[in-house]
Amino acid sequence: MGNPPVLETHNASNNTATKKEKRRRRIHPIRRIARLILGSGKQQKKEDVRRLGDQLEEGRTCHGASRWHNLLPFLEPLFALDPKLSFIEDRILGRTAPTTTPHDDINFTLPKDLASLKNAVEEADLPCTCDECAPKLYKISTLASHGTIEDRRNRPSQTQSKHNRSFSYQNDKKTIGLGPQLTLRFHGTYETMTLVRHHIAWLDATYLHPSARPTPSVHHLRSLIATWHPHITSPDLRSSLSTSQLSDLFTHLNRIFFSDQVPPHNKTLSAGFSYLDARQTECFGKSFYNPLVGTQVLLHPVLYRGCFQYQNLGHHDSLDPTIQRRQQQQISTRLHNRLGTLLHEMCHAFLKAYTCRSCSMHDSCIGPLGHGRAWQMLAKKIEQVATVVLGGTVDMGRFPSLLRDSLVMIPFDFDNKCCPQAAMSLSSGRDNMTTIFCIRYE
Repeated sequence: MGNPPVLETHNASNNTATKKEKRRRRIHPIRRIARLILGSGKQQKKEDVRRLGDQLEEGRTCHGASRWHNLLPFLEPLFALDPKLSFIEDRILGRTAPTTTPHDDINFTLPKDLASLKNAVEEADLPCTCDECAPKLYKISTLASHGTIEDRRNRPSQTQSKHNRSFSYQNDKKTIGLGPQLTLRFHGTYETMTLVRHHIAWLDATYLHPSARPTPSVHHLRSLIATWHPHITSPDLRSSLSTSQLSDLFTHLNRIFFSDQVPPHNKTLSAGFSYLDARQTECFGKSFYNPLVGTQVLLHPVLYRGCFQYQNLGHHDSLDPTIQRRQQQQISTRLHNRLGTLLHEMCHAFLKAYTCRSCSMHDSCIGPLGHGRAWQMLAKKIEQVATVVLGGTVDMGRFPSLLRDSLVMIPFDFDNKCCPQAAMSLSSGRDNMTTIFCIRYE
């Protein structure tokens, strides 16, 4: 008869003990920090479900950047000093282990000419992974996870008369018609191919449409180039073109080709523009972008694309019409291709500043050295626009860059100093290079 009351008192004491334990149990501050860094159990479960969904055919959905992406601008100098620390960047971006490339195969042989390269691609029979052929690879979760590109239009004030409005509109150097309105953050928030295709559509509508007319910014750039023509076409830019003049060129090109969206350099932390050592022969220019520092561009003071075809041109037969014609071609090539090198580096900065690096196809679109599908499409359209704006052919080095990214084992120095077979294929089949690779360059 006495057992039930004893059990009841025992259960009651256990309940009070557990309540006291619940009251006394508090999360240690270190655990709070660890939970903040690693995420709670619910967040971990959500990540596991998301990763499981990404493995499916309908998956590969980008959920946007995490809060850790804001640390990348501060960590990039450490990655440059010690490449072994790049695993931190891979962990933040959620990159998987690198897959094997054809170059890892012992039996892989480099194509010797354009025909062998085309045959190698046809034999591989790889599926196209562009955003039109495989749109499932470019999915994003919601519009809130990525930036939304909006068009802006500079309209005159309603209080002005029609005559004054038309006059002010024609003389406003910032008016280019429609332009993309992008939000600059510590990390890119736009899907790569969506950003590039939108920018290409804006360039088509503004400069290549049959009804398009030269904007005031185009007239300003043409007059500036005409004034600075001796400075830009000099054999050595270090003695003729100052860094402040390079900054002005950058501003005009940014307004025309990128609608002022390429971030300028931070004047407090960086000079912005400088020249490479004249003894360097591995590139015509370099660019670096960091949200803290901005865009930095380094140009080669002497070399430019196409300079080697004029290296045997002498000045002793200046009265010879053939020599004079070649000298004029050399000056024109030097002008347009130096501007093309500057546009080449601005494309890199534009994509680095605004593209989402968390997207599964980001690395594939950007490429191992930055000259992937997205850069190729944007550079081709800018070359077409530059032909209209500058009145001459501008070479941004798309095809040598394509070879350099795709076949990194080629002993590459410059476009005409890589292996002779590759140089010959470039000079003989530039228009056919777009059909060689499974990647569709439009």
